[in-house]
Amino acid sequence: MTTVLLFLAVLSFLIAIHEAGHLVSAKLAGVWVHEYSIGFGPSLVSKKIKETTYSLKPIPFGGYVRMAGEDVGEDADQDEKVPEDRKFYSQTPWTKMLISVSGPAMNVIAAVLVMIIAVGLTGTPRVSIYGLMENSPSEGKLMPGDQIVSIEGERIDSINEIDTVIPNDSSQNLRVVVSRAGEEKEFTVTPKYYEEQGKYMLGVQLGTAMTNEVTEVEDDSLLGEAGIKPGDRIVEINGRPVTDGASIVNAFDGLKEGEPVSVTVDRDGETLNISAEPENPEELFTGIFLDTLRNPVGPGAAITRGVNQIKTIVVLTYQGIRMIIKGQIGAGEAVTGPVGIANLLGQSARRGIYSLFFMISLISLNLGIINMVPFPALDGSRIGYATYELIRGKPIPPEKEGLINSIGFFILIGLMIFITYRDIIRFFT
Repeated sequence: MTTVLLFLAVLSFLIAIHEAGHLVSAKLAGVWVHEYSIGFGPSLVSKKIKETTYSLKPIPFGGYVRMAGEDVGEDADQDEKVPEDRKFYSQTPWTKMLISVSGPAMNVIAAVLVMIIAVGLTGTPRVSIYGLMENSPSEGKLMPGDQIVSIEGERIDSINEIDTVIPNDSSQNLRVVVSRAGEEKEFTVTPKYYEEQGKYMLGVQLGTAMTNEVTEVEDDSLLGEAGIKPGDRIVEINGRPVTDGASIVNAFDGLKEGEPVSVTVDRDGETLNISAEPENPEELFTGIFLDTLRNPVGPGAAITRGVNQIKTIVVLTYQGIRMIIKGQIGAGEAVTGPVGIANLLGQSARRGIYSLFFMISLISLNLGIINMVPFPALDGSRIGYATYELIRGKPIPPEKEGLINSIGFFILIGLMIFITYRDIIRFFT
């Protein structure tokens, strides 16, 4: 129930922001707005302020801003009292484009702001060393479990930043400061050129710094079924002491496929032994999430990190679309509907505030991007109609545009039903 309520709250919030973009730009342009609605169906709550009725409706999968000049059916008689110059279709193509793009733009802006807030509230993940590469120049200096604080005085807040401070044309001694057992230590490391990666590196395997505290356990995970719970601290694996994410990963060394594994946890001061028999070492911690160590950041850094995260999401989204087009991944695997989104939101909420805000930002960004697709009933189609009018010199007749949008709307509803069906099947299999 909590997951459902969270999903409905987030979806309604993002739809409200999207439609508010259309509403504000329409009003600024002088367009008469009949109704601003969140949801579809009969109104649960409505209030008319001046010419606009503000409504909340029971079907939450969408919303709309109904402007004068859009309707060509039985509701068109409402436009009789509206001055011609205040109707949507009387506006210039550029004004129509502005009103149409304002909804997706608001979702993109919301995604950026939510991400900035997430980074500002939680900080950025610390970078930890998980292992040393072959013939590593850091051998005898840096160790698994060390958290990289700075390189050459440049604070390190993400793995990607390390490449920016290591010269890529020549090697030189670098001052590397790490946090080890709560104490900062400084070492001098000469980067080595690795042919396979094509760049100079410290010769370390990096990952997000994590403690040994379990924050989430998926029900169908191997250790979850064996009895491990959120809040447990993993202290030993097969008798080998572990204190953080790096030592837990390194405890896998030497484990053989099918070999029984003993995991010792501290649960509220009580030591418990949990046994499991994974088919392979990787399966042991699949579905188990550990607490992430994060560095606090100031307002300026939060803005920079938040914007960079959005850039990364955009790039990954573009790459995902390319992979779908090329057939490298199936569209059914990459696309999810309301049930899948609700499940992802629930999982994110259990993992902490950053994961939840990240997912909200991701959904908002994708909502903005998808609505820019030039498909009937989406905002992108209206931008396409306005572009056609700009080139041809006259608009598409409202009757034809309305028919096209109606067909597109029913296609989208059909796709949503199909995707939701697939989500439900995947949820129960």
